[in-house]
Amino acid sequence: MRTTLHKLILIFALAGGMSMARSAPIETPAPGSITVNASGIVYYARAGDTLLGIAQRLTTATANWEALGRINHIRQDIRIPIGTGIVIPTELLPDEPSDATVIARNGNVTVTGSDGHPLAVDVGTKVAEGARIDTAADSFLTLQLPDASRISIPSNSEVELAKLRKARYTHAPRTELKLLQGKVVSRVSPLNVNKGTYEVHTPLSVAGVRGTYFRVGMNAGKVTDEVLEGHVLVGSPQAPHALMLNPATGDVIRAAEVGPSIDLLPAPALAAQPYREDGSARFFLAPVKGARAYHVQLARDADMVDLIAEATGDSPDIHVGHIAEGDYFASVSAIDRSGLEGLPHVFAVRIEDRDDAALAAIGPAPSVVRSDAKEMVLRWNGAPDREYNVQVARNLDFSWLLFSKTVTGNEARFPRPSFGTYFARVQSVNPDGSTMPFSFAQTLIVTDQWIINDGRPVRPREELSSSTYR
Repeated sequence: MRTTLHKLILIFALAGGMSMARSAPIETPAPGSITVNASGIVYYARAGDTLLGIAQRLTTATANWEALGRINHIRQDIRIPIGTGIVIPTELLPDEPSDATVIARNGNVTVTGSDGHPLAVDVGTKVAEGARIDTAADSFLTLQLPDASRISIPSNSEVELAKLRKARYTHAPRTELKLLQGKVVSRVSPLNVNKGTYEVHTPLSVAGVRGTYFRVGMNAGKVTDEVLEGHVLVGSPQAPHALMLNPATGDVIRAAEVGPSIDLLPAPALAAQPYREDGSARFFLAPVKGARAYHVQLARDADMVDLIAEATGDSPDIHVGHIAEGDYFASVSAIDRSGLEGLPHVFAVRIEDRDDAALAAIGPAPSVVRSDAKEMVLRWNGAPDREYNVQVARNLDFSWLLFSKTVTGNEARFPRPSFGTYFARVQSVNPDGSTMPFSFAQTLIVTDQWIINDGRPVRPREELSSSTYR
């Protein structure tokens, strides 16, 4: 009896399962319908369909029937059974027009349409394929594509939107920029899955990506490529796939010859709190070994989309003009001797007028006046009968001291440091034993033969919270 009961339970369970299966049948797409996925579409054949007809109707190129046959394992152009799913990858889908939207604009920006007529642009304006963009000094434009990729065009640049298209059905972007002068900075949404394309062309080069953050610059007959995130395939018209650049690397292209991959310089640290002087924001950066110049940009947002000003200089003391007091975001980077701009450091900063009375209390920085194989001599403007504390360190906040001594007079001798970069400062001691603020820090570059003063002393980090800056 127990066995019979178990059999009955099993029969009822199976019957219930069969009933449930009948109530929720699996639906197949209707013949002639299309489903869209990340990498393409699937078309479900209708009566009379052949590969030739499908290729012509859905890819606009009859010749694609052979590729469709290989992909779908159909050897001949015969009538396809009704409801058969035919996979069509994004690469075979035709183009449709797309556009870009202005999301930030500052300064003197000129946009000319493909018909040669100027366009009035502001935030929210749609820009179509063929438009040419020119930015003047301290002028910026940022565009956003439908897939959220961003194109930033900084000062003194000329860019043509050579191709703004998308694949039919999947909307995978197909974007091509032509850089004529200056620089373009791209933040490209991942394209690996949807098989979209994004390329930046110059007369000497082409850079193609599958989702990354990179810069392309063109100036004085050379092109620079700098990859900050992801990978970029760069080349010339003669060798379009010459070099794959990894993150934090770049290359220089001259006369259509692709140079080797070069490691980008690290971002410089902020050596002192920026302040406003004569209407300009003054930035003090820690020197970076191998840098020949430094670049500072200011924006209203942390993503550096709404850029408002920028400046480049040969020393770590950079003046960014016409800045009102207020809160900003800054991006700082170093430029190497080949012209490649290094990795950026972005931070929030408050810029206010400096307190000149407090700055006047800071004495002048020391300089190297003499050196030989064994020692170096530092000197500063000071009284011969006054005591001074003198320090030499390996870093700007002077937490890694190399030498520290108290001397009478305006000169101090130290053993010659080994090859590298150092910082020196001096502090006046009052007759009652109290001390004045330390001087600005002098950068000392020690080579095999010379000890060189950087020439532009910077404010050490430990003074950031002092009353010298508001």
